[in-house]
Amino acid sequence: YKFNFHIMKKGILFFVIALFFVSIKLFSQESQHPIDKYLDSCFQKNDYTTVGMMNCTEEAIKMWDDELNKYYKLLMKILDEESAKTLKTSELQWIEFKEKEFKNIESIYSKLDGTMYIPMQYYVKMEIIKTRAKQLGDFYGLLTEYK
Repeated sequence: YKFNFHIMKKGILFFVIALFFVSIKLFSQESQHPIDKYLDSCFQKNDYTTVGMMNCTEEAIKMWDDELNKYYKLLMKILDEESAKTLKTSELQWIEFKEKEFKNIESIYSKLDGTMYIPMQYYVKMEIIKTRAKQLGDFYGLLTEYK
């Protein structure tokens, strides 16, 4: 039997990557974003009513949108000209995607009966903006953490 170091290296790399993702997940559960904390608190204050959840989620959407715009502007300040142009193009395409996806979400949820689907629709839209805001925030963190 011949020992293969190449296979061993791949196994170790896989283990390190898996450990990294597990630790990120555990860390993210411990440190909830302030907007998520706001949303949880707002839901509780409104006793999880349909109107209350809608209003809370609408406010959280605005907050995530502000967060997204904050990191977009911060990135544009630190990127070189070519990278800034690429980010701008990407952001414009993302906005187009978001608008189309919102129409898709509205179309799907309009087929459902019951008031509970209204705040669910808002929440799904919020998650789209939240994901992009976190991506831009992560990019900014990557570029500023090691300078």
